[in-house]
Amino acid sequence: MTILGRYVAGRFLSALGGALAAGTSLYLIIDFFDRVRDFARYDPEFSAILSYFLYKIPGVIYQLYPAASLLAVLLSIGILSRNREIMAIRACGVSTWKLATPVIVLAAFGSVLAFLWNETVVPPASAMSNYVNDVVIKNKPYRGIFNASSLWFQSSDGFVNIDYYDASQRTIYGLTLYDADKSFHLNRMIEIPTLKWRDQGWEAAPGTVKTLEADGLISSRPLEQGEFSLAEAPEDLAARRRKPSEFSFRQLKTQTDLLKAKGLGADDLMVDLHNKLAWPVSGLITVLVGFPLAVRGGRRGGMGYSLGTGMAVGFGYWVVAALALSAGRTGGLPAPLAAWSANILFSLLAAGLYTASHD
Repeated sequence: MTILGRYVAGRFLSALGGALAAGTSLYLIIDFFDRVRDFARYDPEFSAILSYFLYKIPGVIYQLYPAASLLAVLLSIGILSRNREIMAIRACGVSTWKLATPVIVLAAFGSVLAFLWNETVVPPASAMSNYVNDVVIKNKPYRGIFNASSLWFQSSDGFVNIDYYDASQRTIYGLTLYDADKSFHLNRMIEIPTLKWRDQGWEAAPGTVKTLEADGLISSRPLEQGEFSLAEAPEDLAARRRKPSEFSFRQLKTQTDLLKAKGLGADDLMVDLHNKLAWPVSGLITVLVGFPLAVRGGRRGGMGYSLGTGMAVGFGYWVVAALALSAGRTGGLPAPLAAWSANILFSLLAAGLYTASHD
């Protein structure tokens, strides 16, 4: 790398580190004051609260990486532009593209690191953060480690297993109730293929009751209306599910493959799966958008102009990404398109801004 490349890369890395540190600190402070009243209800030890926020840091860094990348390129390149350094560099025959190359290479490398970070560090840290919040702070019973789709819990009628709960459609797929006595001897099983939440209650498809007879044989009959009711509301089931952030890309893909084998689409999990690839790349996309904005800002309206425009662009990216992901989870967009829409649109914007920066 040339001296000029090292100089630009050093400015960018310094700004990126500061943006990540400041953004993470600000997020944790806001989150603390947002949760302090809820924490006070359970009177937890300070060490528990500290552990909760420490375990959240890896996930916060991952979520803030694209915004921090945008802010870093706006600050580092914006300062160079404001000080007329970019003008001097271009006067020496160095093109804007060559000036941008070290920043783009670092952003691409950062996207790879972000993906690996989300594969190795974020899932266990996120799982521990949720464990500390639910079990240590709120004293809820430990519910074990399950996969991203199925649920196990105990009801008044026995042990309930759900193959998959679609939170966006409020639909349960593959419910099985295991009715056992105090010595855990299985008496019967109730199997219901689907249940859908309507009018503040679960509307069940025709089910089957399988009873274990004394001679060891199993008898089967249709489930009668009113014979079984599920007390858990959709909010209760959603709270029991492990969050996608607790899984790596490989683990989540295994879960979606299992659901497909059972004939279940699992649109929301498919969106989360593709987003695990798309989100790290967004750090590179924001740099591609931010670089020409920083150069143009220095020539036109100064740092205030570039930062203001950059914040508008960042907010626009967040809105497009949120809307696309929401549409994907409800089936309005295919999962790959929902996860990659924001990156595609803002890549086109970056190309247009780079072209305009030569005018």
